[in-house]
Amino acid sequence: MYFVAALVVLVGVVCTLDLLFTVRLTRLVRALPGPAGPSGHSGPPALPGRLPDLMLPVGEVVGPFEAVTADGEVRRGPTLTPGRTLVGVFTKNCPPCAERVPQFLEAAKNHPHGRDAVLAVLVTDGEDVSDYRDTLQPVAHVIVERKGEAATRALGVRGYPALAVLDERGGVLAAGTIMAHVEPAL
Repeated sequence: MYFVAALVVLVGVVCTLDLLFTVRLTRLVRALPGPAGPSGHSGPPALPGRLPDLMLPVGEVVGPFEAVTADGEVRRGPTLTPGRTLVGVFTKNCPPCAERVPQFLEAAKNHPHGRDAVLAVLVTDGEDVSDYRDTLQPVAHVIVERKGEAATRALGVRGYPALAVLDERGGVLAAGTIMAHVEPAL
C-alpha cells in the first residue's frame, strides 16, 4: 500500500517538474531566432510586422537608379521629390502584400504632397500585375520591374512587402512591413 502511494506521489512530482521544464523551454525557444519564414527572414521581429532588413535600414541612403513608370515617366533616385516620399514594394504572389496594398493606397491618397511623393514598385517574374498597377496608378508613380532591377536594387529590397519613407535626399526615415511603422514619418 505504501509502495502505491509513494509511486503516485513520485509520478505527480515528475509530471509537475516536466510541466515546469516544458514552460521554461518554450519561453527560451521563442526567444531564439527561428527558421526562415515566407519572406525568407529569420528571427522574431522587434515589433509585430517589422522586419527592417526587407530593405535598406533607417539612416541609409537609396542608391542611384533610373526606372520608367507605367505612365512612361522616368524616375531617378535617390532624390525622388523635394519632400518626403512614401515607397511601397509589392509582388503578386504574396499574401501579406495583398493585405498591405489597400493600406498603402489609403496612405498614398492622404499623402500631404500627393502623387508626386508616392512610389510603388511592383516586382514580377512575368505574372500579370495589372490589377495592382491599375489600383495604385491614380495615387502613385508605379514602376513594374523584375527582382533585382534598378529600383529594387537601389532600395536594397530583400523581401515583400517593403515599405519606407524617404527624405528629400533619399535617406530612409522609416522602414517596415506595415503602414503603422512608416506613416508617422510622413
